[in-house]
Amino acid sequence: MESIGSKPFEARWLRNVHLPGKANSDAGGALLILEGPTPHQARRLPSSLILLPLNDSDQEGRSLTSIACDELLRQFNKSDENNTSVCDFTGTWRERSLSCAAAGETGRLGGDGVILEKILAGGEGQSEGGTFWTELLEKAAREQITIDRLLNWVLSCRTAWFSPYTNDLLRPDEAIEIFTLMQEHWQDNSVPGHCYGAQYWNHPSINATFSGKGGAVTFHDTQEAAVSAARTDGGRIYSWAGRTDTTFEALCKRNAVPLSRIEDGFLRSVGLGAGLARGAMLAVDDLGIYYDPSRPSRLEGLLKEYELSPAERRRGEALIDLIIRARVSKYNFGKSQKFAYPAGREKILVPGQVADDAAIRKSRSATIDCANTPNVNLDLLRLARDRHPDAFLVFKPHPDVETGLRKGRVPRETALQYADDIAEDANIIDLIEAVDTLETFSSLSGFEALLRGKKVCVHGAPFYAGWGLCQDLTEIEGRGRSRTLPELVYLALVKYARTIDPVSLLPCTPEFLVTRLAEQRTDKRHLLVTSIKRHSSWLGRKLGI
Repeated sequence: MESIGSKPFEARWLRNVHLPGKANSDAGGALLILEGPTPHQARRLPSSLILLPLNDSDQEGRSLTSIACDELLRQFNKSDENNTSVCDFTGTWRERSLSCAAAGETGRLGGDGVILEKILAGGEGQSEGGTFWTELLEKAAREQITIDRLLNWVLSCRTAWFSPYTNDLLRPDEAIEIFTLMQEHWQDNSVPGHCYGAQYWNHPSINATFSGKGGAVTFHDTQEAAVSAARTDGGRIYSWAGRTDTTFEALCKRNAVPLSRIEDGFLRSVGLGAGLARGAMLAVDDLGIYYDPSRPSRLEGLLKEYELSPAERRRGEALIDLIIRARVSKYNFGKSQKFAYPAGREKILVPGQVADDAAIRKSRSATIDCANTPNVNLDLLRLARDRHPDAFLVFKPHPDVETGLRKGRVPRETALQYADDIAEDANIIDLIEAVDTLETFSSLSGFEALLRGKKVCVHGAPFYAGWGLCQDLTEIEGRGRSRTLPELVYLALVKYARTIDPVSLLPCTPEFLVTRLAEQRTDKRHLLVTSIKRHSSWLGRKLGI
């Protein structure tokens, strides 16, 4: 096995790589290995290696480059012109102006990779002398083979692409979509980011989400320091929504500093935020925040105005199916178990919330005084029983409250005055699947129940209420447009939230995050670390640390 170029490669990358024809050296032939248009040791982008099988016949006196060019053209001419696995790499590359530098890739391309990138960007006549690519393109021209068609075939059928998240093999179309995602993320973060109000365990995720062309995120202890720094370098402030008051908002406005509120997203982690598990999805809002109906939010604007394409609706449908099959939720917390509730009675799940959470205090409700109630969970239980005297009520305490990390506890004996069962340390998905209806103030579990086809009754004004999907007990001004569930899912998870891989800390799609969370939920090492962090957080709060 031989290679052109100076950089080493790892043999493990070639495991399970099966190209059409007699392509693998262990099948009796030799391989010429070239770097593709991305570094083979890329840090952000899909790594690429071009694997060119060499003819076994006697080629004495000819250069390796010449042999490889002839063999490649021979195989190309034998290939099926209608091969559906061939992607339009050159067209997509130029249309999206892709380049390693524009995507923030710090791994360095070797000489062949640099030349290939130039050819992809500029088309014919952009190669340099004395290289494999020069000879290949000259021979292709003599055979009247267009450069684009040849390169598309090489990058689709003779190139191994490797995931920056897992190092697994990728399909060519997956590789170019990840490349595009990385470049968009890098370019979108074009100004310096400054963060205020986020807990330290979320700093790595926030930095990964907002680092880019403008540099890494700087974290500040005071509002004044954040504004001063952002004003100096022309940056943007990302402030934790629950710690962003009107005074801070006015300070940013006076100094002409753009401000975005951030908050945990809808698929967060395996483990609790209050248990020091860092989040992998962030809501980012330059108007308000999704849980606060007292002011406009970017998500509410999308739900009111955005018109989805058929492809976007299909993606929303596929996301719902993926989430259901993966059995993931926001926190992925609690022991999995089967619940056998009595037949013949309507089974209603009443999920608890954190009593002093901003999502409660800033909400609106026609049934509960959310701004002043001492415990919204007790109010909700009373109302649910009054509304459903004959139903089988199941109360699930919020995991942050249940573990002693946040406020909102309802004593067991008090809860049982209204509920038939208390589901402690339970997995929310198991519970949703076991009931007919979910009745909530504004819990995200209402959204999770909608995904699983359950009836949802809402006392407050969460983001998923007011669009014709729930039984809404509170009229929410400014809403009322009917939305389908796939539309809601696409707009919330794809358009509104930003997602990173919690392992590699690289930007990713919500689809990839779903699969990653499902993997982490069964990873014993990850679960052990999460448990240790949660108990450390509980001890720290007890000691006042």
